[in-house]
Amino acid sequence: MTPFKSEELPGISNLLARVDTLRARGGNVLVFREQELSAMTTFVNRYTKEPVRFVVGLSLLIRAFEDRYKKVDGTFLEALSRLLAQNVRIYAYPMTSKDLQEAVKSLSATGWEWSETNGWVSAQQLHPEPPLGHLYAFVLASNFLVPMQIPAALRAARD
Repeated sequence: MTPFKSEELPGISNLLARVDTLRARGGNVLVFREQELSAMTTFVNRYTKEPVRFVVGLSLLIRAFEDRYKKVDGTFLEALSRLLAQNVRIYAYPMTSKDLQEAVKSLSATGWEWSETNGWVSAQQLHPEPPLGHLYAFVLASNFLVPMQIPAALRAARD
């Protein structure tokens, strides 16, 4: 699936095509607009004991790490612990470096650096500055955050 640019919103037919693609891989899909993944984890876990997998673009991943989680007493650390303690994995798909740069700018996120491969950036190539970088590295190394790869054919079509 091609990642959305930060300013794009999917049309209904595009969104349904993405849902069909995910369902074809053998799972159920829930589409939501809630910004806090930990809140969605709590909601979904009311109705299932199955593993929960979020599929997000790098811009949403950065937003999740930048959000201050004012609704949660312990702010970001408590929200992250709630999210990851409940058999949750976050699958992050790559973005072009150009799209990521625009997203970071629109989010007013600071302290994020990355390297790229053929113009693409994966979750492994993101490097927030410390101390957040240490937490990000832990989440990545523990496979709570799983970097997805764009197939070569899609990369070529997008370039």
